[in-house]
Amino acid sequence: MSQARQFKAGAAVANITPPVGVDMTGFGGRLSGAVGIHDDIFAKALVLDDGNCQLVIVTSDLLSLDFDLVKRIRDLIEDSIGIPPENVMLSSSHTHSGPATITLRGLGERDEDYVNVLVKKIAGATQEAYNKRVEAKLGFGRTQVQIGVNRRQRRDDGKMALGINPDGPVAPYVDVVRIDSSEGKPIVIFFSHAAHPVVLGGSNLLTSADYPGYAMRVVEQVESGSIAMFGQGCCGNINSNPVGGTFEDARRLGTILGAAVIGETEQIKTNSDIVLQSRSKIIDLPLQKPLEESEAEALVERYQKELTDLKARGEGRPQTYMAQGMLQWAQDMLKLAREPKPYTQEFEIQAMQLGDLAIVALTGEVFVELALEIDARSPYQQTIVLGYTNGCIGYVPNEEAYPYGGYEVSTAYRYYGTLMLKPESDRQIRNAAVELMCET
Repeated sequence: MSQARQFKAGAAVANITPPVGVDMTGFGGRLSGAVGIHDDIFAKALVLDDGNCQLVIVTSDLLSLDFDLVKRIRDLIEDSIGIPPENVMLSSSHTHSGPATITLRGLGERDEDYVNVLVKKIAGATQEAYNKRVEAKLGFGRTQVQIGVNRRQRRDDGKMALGINPDGPVAPYVDVVRIDSSEGKPIVIFFSHAAHPVVLGGSNLLTSADYPGYAMRVVEQVESGSIAMFGQGCCGNINSNPVGGTFEDARRLGTILGAAVIGETEQIKTNSDIVLQSRSKIIDLPLQKPLEESEAEALVERYQKELTDLKARGEGRPQTYMAQGMLQWAQDMLKLAREPKPYTQEFEIQAMQLGDLAIVALTGEVFVELALEIDARSPYQQTIVLGYTNGCIGYVPNEEAYPYGGYEVSTAYRYYGTLMLKPESDRQIRNAAVELMCET
């Protein structure tokens, strides 16, 4: 293992608030693009340097990023400051009140003018953070807090529906990383908790960072001069509580979370003897088989008729928007049925070492059970497991969830891709993540 030299850190912020009118994403059925801005959204870049290795961690108030945007941002960062893609972690908060920066059928169209500016702003913030590097110290901790609830509620027929399952698994804590200047002044306070930012619901048409934005503002107000960064955990089956609430609800949850972060921050001891490493691996996850050609043809006909009927009745958005999305999915399914090939999905796993801390990044809406096991099997003193990082393939349930169906297992893949993962993908991801940590 390499020896630590002089540990440095730098951070910067870019305002990435989109113009009014840009499509939002995260919920189907929205009547229009954003009609206003409730609170600005940001990308925040952190550059770490131990003299041997340099790492970049970017958090953003976005649902997620399309894979082409991830590549463009990483390439721009490598071109500008020489840090390779495998050392760059791009994490999204998964707010459902932000712009469409990931392609989901029927859930908002990307505005290319906006995303072209977005990638430059994120890369620019990273270069600014690189230029701001100073001698630093790092420490970390974990404290109990819970603002969400398991959302897989069992129906009378034994299947799952989106709801409230108070007995279901959650990650009832917040991980906190404190980075100080050599004088002991906080530069960055990074924290991670697992709960869908859906406090505001699908009826909201104002751009907002949801509860993570409130939490970061609370931290920055108390820890004056610091930059607060939020990394979303593995909340594939965890919602904020409530869902479809008010901005006051989002403020309340954010304040609860922010207060827990502040309390833990005050207890953390930092030091400058920090070794950095990063590893990244692409694995192929197995997908379920497509429909038979005749079944796929019937689906195309069904959704085409539905869309035609909606237009004939004079229906507009959101009805035609969602029908068009499902027609696109059926057409893609028909292509797969006619062109048999190995059905796999690439999935990136990234593991960063920050001294005795590991940050594992997963490219999906991962169920909390996977994160809890990766954490339990980690060789590190503390492990943070992030979802929605370096893109998003869709939902990644644990194997035990498949027989019970539900939105995450049986429906959501139609918005993201064409085929659902096979159940064994769960175990493949867990094992690969632990193996990757053991290599750092």
